[in-house]
Amino acid sequence: MNYLRVAFIFILVISPLAYSGEYKEVSWDDLMPKGWMPSAPQELEFFEDEAFDNGALGSQLEALPKTEVAPVVQSLDEQKLKLPGYIIPIKYNAGSVSEFLLVPYVGACIHTPPPPENQIVYVSLKKPMATNDMWAPVWVSGVMKVKLSMTELATAGYHMTEAVTKAYE
Repeated sequence: MNYLRVAFIFILVISPLAYSGEYKEVSWDDLMPKGWMPSAPQELEFFEDEAFDNGALGSQLEALPKTEVAPVVQSLDEQKLKLPGYIIPIKYNAGSVSEFLLVPYVGACIHTPPPPENQIVYVSLKKPMATNDMWAPVWVSGVMKVKLSMTELATAGYHMTEAVTKAYE
């Protein structure tokens, strides 16, 4: 009887560990709090015909509209997740990339205004990834952290660490 009890306890303890290597697949919608809707992007007319001369730069920057950081989903913190998306390189060389922004659509942050912060993930890879086709979608798996990460291109609301990539198929 004791043997069965020990075996039962052993199975209960080991079972969660057996699944700890698996990543939960999430969508970009899962990164937004329920009921939250992004605000409409600023109208381009606001910036048309703007001339920034050195003396007036400070006052012109103060005139820019203030925006709030998009809310994130706190329950995703420290979760092992898998998310598809597109790469915007941050740390790279001629043959590989080690850190990048993961975004939901091609060209985000480069030719268009960036998505809201809760739609951008800063990714730190375990090992640098070969950069064959930077425009192809990828799966990224890693430990998600709810953490703002600011770059020159955009601010990410999440940071994925210990990440690995796989071609999106």
